[in-house]
Amino acid sequence: MTIPSPCISVCVTDPDSDLCYGCARTTPEIAKWSKYTDEEKKEAIEISRSRMDGWQLEAFDKAYKQKIETGLSPIKKQKLQNKEE
Repeated sequence: MTIPSPCISVCVTDPDSDLCYGCARTTPEIAKWSKYTDEEKKEAIEISRSRMDGWQLEAFDKAYKQKIETGLSPIKKQKLQNKEE
């Protein structure tokens, strides 16, 4: 089973906390993603989700669900559509 990256194409890191505004992972967590086992990936997603609440968590869950279902986050899909126009 392949666990998709929780990156939802909102790739901006807070300079104080080192957390990505989109996925709430740290820079080292992002860098290590491809080396994680599936269990480590699941754990990393739960850790990052625990750092979110309210609208951020709702937006992440919605975008990540779409990414799992379609292969593209909503923002990535929109960027690709804009390039085609």
